[in-house]
Amino acid sequence: MEAAQQFFHQAVAVVGHVPDQVTTDGRMSYPRAIRETMSSKVQHRTNKYLNNRLEQDHRGIKPRYDPMRGFGSFESAARFCSAFDE
Repeated sequence: MEAAQQFFHQAVAVVGHVPDQVTTDGRMSYPRAIRETMSSKVQHRTNKYLNNRLEQDHRGIKPRYDPMRGFGSFESAARFCSAFDE
């Protein structure tokens, strides 16, 4: 729950405003985190097809980092992304 709240706080900080709607993968902690960090007026959508555009964005990078079991540190991720222009 705490991780979800931190994520939504950071998302609002980056965007600069609270969105009208949020599309997620349906994790159980998201509805409460959205209500508590943004507002109960924010529409939470969980249709798996609504976030396909974002998931498609991950398609190019996943095969490259999956064999490494993740990056391990921010520095490794930054080095990887700069090398592959991601």
